[in-house]
Amino acid sequence: MEDMNFEEMRSQFAILKNELKQQEIVNDRLLRTTMKSRNKDISSTKRFEFICVGICLIIYPMTYFTHLWSFAFAAGTCIMVLFCAAATWYIHKPVEELNFMRDDFVTVARVMAKFKKQYDDWLHYMTPTLLIPWLAWACYEIVWKNAPEDMDTKELVMMSLPLIFGVLLGGAIGYRKNRQAANAAQDILDEIDEM
Repeated sequence: MEDMNFEEMRSQFAILKNELKQQEIVNDRLLRTTMKSRNKDISSTKRFEFICVGICLIIYPMTYFTHLWSFAFAAGTCIMVLFCAAATWYIHKPVEELNFMRDDFVTVARVMAKFKKQYDDWLHYMTPTLLIPWLAWACYEIVWKNAPEDMDTKELVMMSLPLIFGVLLGGAIGYRKNRQAANAAQDILDEIDEM
């Protein structure tokens, strides 16, 4: 009778162990599918940024011929945009090389943490460093340099407002896309931490 009881317990333990293993496999697959889905937000951010870069690289050289701004401003803007595109490519490259369905979670977490840090650093340090001087130069080139000589400072500032508003609107859209990518990376890190 005791042998039978022991055999039943061993059998039930084996069944329980098998069910737990199956549950782990299901959880692992679900987590990997979720990570892959969140990566789509990261990829869409990169596509959006490259579309913006393409538009800028077409518009700025073409509008130079309107003599609205100098060749130096158009060239400087294109160089800045190309620098931003190169940085975007560099930051996204390790994420694109991940295989969310096969890579171990430690590797995924390390890559996502680095990606998020680089995106946050770009937002807090590089964006103001690039945008503030560019905006001042744009105001000079587009408004102040082309203004009539008898115009006072208040009128020049008022003429600069549409340009400043456009930069703020573009900045808000860029900020939203930046947060979308950083939040997706954070969600992946949170999912891994909860395992």
